[in-house]
Parts: sequence; structure tokens; C-alpha cells
Amino acid sequence: MDTVAPLSAPARIPPPAWTDSFPGRPSGVAEVRAQARAFLARSRVPPALYEDTLLVVSELVTNAVRHTGGPGNVRLSSDASGIAVTVSDTSRLLPVPRPAEPGVATSGLGLGLVAALCDCLYTTLGPGGGKTVHAHLPAPVAGPAGPGART
Repeated sequence: MDTVAPLSAPARIPPPAWTDSFPGRPSGVAEVRAQARAFLARSRVPPALYEDTLLVVSELVTNAVRHTGGPGNVRLSSDASGIAVTVSDTSRLLPVPRPAEPGVATSGLGLGLVAALCDCLYTTLGPGGGKTVHAHLPAPVAGPAGPGART
């Protein structure tokens, strides 16, 4: 009688991911953006998600630097559903959307932009302190193409 060893389940390949830390200073935002750009290029992210993801990363890291002054961490992961972005910082204060400040073109718009680009945006508090902002940009939905396609 021959016995056959059971086949093991194929190893699950984790989705591409990138994690890094950033300092609590404005130059950290540019450094994170450059690293995120490199990750997105390596991951072959659809062009429709590329710039939107960079904007979300920039806004969330900028908020962490501006409002906490401390270091933080950023993580990007990509799978068929889209791009997940998490940014952790040292503050336990939850982000609050606020109206744009009159005469200040770059203040008060970031969180609203992030919310408009993402299908999911929420914040969790860390057990030992700090918080993590979670954002998910959905993968573009392929529409019908070719002759006879409805628009």
C-alpha cells in the first residue's frame, strides 16, 4: 500500500507593503513622499491611484508633523481592493475636519480632500498612546469598453 503525503496548502503571498518612520519636522513629509512614490512605482499601482495615494500620504503625514511635532510611522499596502495607508503619530487627539481659513490657501483642506478620495477613513487610538489614521483608496473599477458599451 502506497501512502501519499498530503499536499501542503500553497503559501499565501502577502500583498506588497512598505513601512517607514518619519521625523517630526516638515522635511520628513518630502522624504516620506519620495519613498511612497518609489513603492508605488515598484508595486505597479494603477495610474488612477498613483497621484491620489501620494496626496493622501502627504496630507496625513503633514497633519501628523504639524499637529504633534513628534515622530511617526507610515505604512502603504496594495492589493486588488486598492491602497491602504496608515499614519501613526504620538498624539491621542483625534483629527477633526475644519473649514478652510480665509486667505490661507493651504490650511484646513487636507482632511476633506483625504475623505473625498478614500472609501474608508477612520482613526484608532494606540494601547500605549498615540493614534493611527487609516485610509483606503479603492481600486478603479474597470468600465465597459468596446463597441456597444453603455456609457
